[in-house]
Amino acid sequence: MFDSIFEVFLGIIGLSAVVLVHEGGHYLTARLSAIRVEVFSIGFGRRLFGFKRGNTDYRLSMIPLGGYCRFYGEKSFRKALDEKLKEIPKAEGEFYSSSPLSRILVSVSGPLANLIFAILIFTTISWAGYNEEYVEPRIILLSEWSDDGSIWPADHSGLQSEDLIVLINQKPIKAFHELRPLLAFKPDEQIELTVERKGRTIPIDIVPTLDEETGFAMIGVLAWVDPIIASTSASNSSIGLQEGDRIIRANDIEIPHSVALYKVLEDTEAVHLTVLRKGREVTFNSLSAKDLSAELSFQLSSSRSESVNFFQATVSGFRETFLNLSSTLRAIRMLFLGTKPQNVVSGPIRLISDTGAIVAEGFRGGFGPGMLWTFELLAIISISLAFLNLLPIPVLDGGQIILFIFELLQHKPIGPKTIYRYQVIGTIIVLFIAMAAIVNDIIQLNNR
Repeated sequence: MFDSIFEVFLGIIGLSAVVLVHEGGHYLTARLSAIRVEVFSIGFGRRLFGFKRGNTDYRLSMIPLGGYCRFYGEKSFRKALDEKLKEIPKAEGEFYSSSPLSRILVSVSGPLANLIFAILIFTTISWAGYNEEYVEPRIILLSEWSDDGSIWPADHSGLQSEDLIVLINQKPIKAFHELRPLLAFKPDEQIELTVERKGRTIPIDIVPTLDEETGFAMIGVLAWVDPIIASTSASNSSIGLQEGDRIIRANDIEIPHSVALYKVLEDTEAVHLTVLRKGREVTFNSLSAKDLSAELSFQLSSSRSESVNFFQATVSGFRETFLNLSSTLRAIRMLFLGTKPQNVVSGPIRLISDTGAIVAEGFRGGFGPGMLWTFELLAIISISLAFLNLLPIPVLDGGQIILFIFELLQHKPIGPKTIYRYQVIGTIIVLFIAMAAIVNDIIQLNNR
């Protein structure tokens, strides 16, 4: 229970940090454009606490699912509506009194700040260098361990469990997680794999298939992780398990990899483990399968990514940001290829939950991995937030930009009634999407 609450707290902090960057972009550009900011809020709804400096109320609000900047000019806008004026009255420092170009810059600056934030994170990571833990791209055929009898491309391509994938379309890979970005957006495209098997190098052609549940192209493989204990919780230490123990049997079933172990654990309440410790077998009886499943972690491969000079790091920062942005665009495309959006798209609640869980998992591996996972995740969320806000939906930044470009091109102000109707349509669309996403988040989290 405590872990879940702590993970939610971490998720809220992470999302709020990205929102702070986004709203900070709007705020700074507004100030530079001589537009007064009435409210700068992290969160929506009732004001919890904050402070006022100058003309601006800086606040933290009750619902931690976003944020906003409120600019001066609301009263003039309301007056124009009430009195049925053709134009919004002008007043110094008010939003609609500024030029259309200034309003376009204010609107685009939030997403731009998110992209710059991501670039800075990726640049800093490359510049500083980092230690990375990863799972080798050694595979297990999913069909050998699933209960539904599904057949995957891996089954009829010639791949075998324990194959080590070393090349994908002639691109070298060293980690299992590299498979997903190289395969996920290529359903029904032929992919050339090169694998190592018992000292031999074997070329294999495979065509990924679209998985409707995940929304990505898959070949049907899992990661092979040797069941060598990396660390134990206090409860596991108290029963005698030690770092470096290799689990070889569970309930008298041979355990070649972690998937085999978790398969045994999910089918029983108590488990008898046999481990290999310094060349001798040690047996543990009647252990809690649920506790072991939640608390065990296994040794991974590790490498050091050395620091590079600032120019190379900056190039890397731009490249990683572009790759993540293009992945977001391709993921949107996959929604129209027969996937189930309710399984693929996360709303704010699931985003907070997943962010907290990933950050917490990173810190379980140590402070360094925790910080690396945290900032990489913040960069990815920041890129997604930039993309989301640039969608051409009224009240989002993209919709506002379109409105102000239209005003700029027609060389006259847009009437307050038109702006009001435009905002109402946008608000209805956004509220509908938000409510659908939140309901779906609750259903998906409840089904986990």
